[in-house]
Amino acid sequence: MHPTKWLERRSALVAAVLVLGLSFELFRARDASSEPMVVDGAPSGMVAFVRDGVCPPGWVHAEGLEGRAIVGTVIKEDVGVEVGTPLGAQQEPLHVHTFTGEVSLSPKGIADLGGANTSIAAAGPYSITGSTDDAASGLPFFQMEGCIKP
Repeated sequence: MHPTKWLERRSALVAAVLVLGLSFELFRARDASSEPMVVDGAPSGMVAFVRDGVCPPGWVHAEGLEGRAIVGTVIKEDVGVEVGTPLGAQQEPLHVHTFTGEVSLSPKGIADLGGANTSIAAAGPYSITGSTDDAASGLPFFQMEGCIKP
């Protein structure tokens, strides 16, 4: 491979790397800090995402990352914990917002033919709770190949 092409790939790889407080090998926590660095500078167990869908030489596809985002942690027990359902190819995640609040209506003198208003829009505090419908953010996203250094 031409050195310039390798530098471009390495730059893309470095930009895509998610730094994990503890590296892992196929979702088993381990400390790779004492392992020797190889020619590409990456320790065994390091996970990276690459844009062109091809893992760099010496790296392999990281099983189980499809449709997921990796979040770094410094707690070994949290390494490899899966939350939720993986997204499908080109599936934008949906989300919901819950809300609670209170409104206070001031008294208003309203009368009808039958007498004074005693219940409709009565003065006082009213609690409200609810949630929005599932909605996509509309933000751009892209999918990348997850690779792990054996």
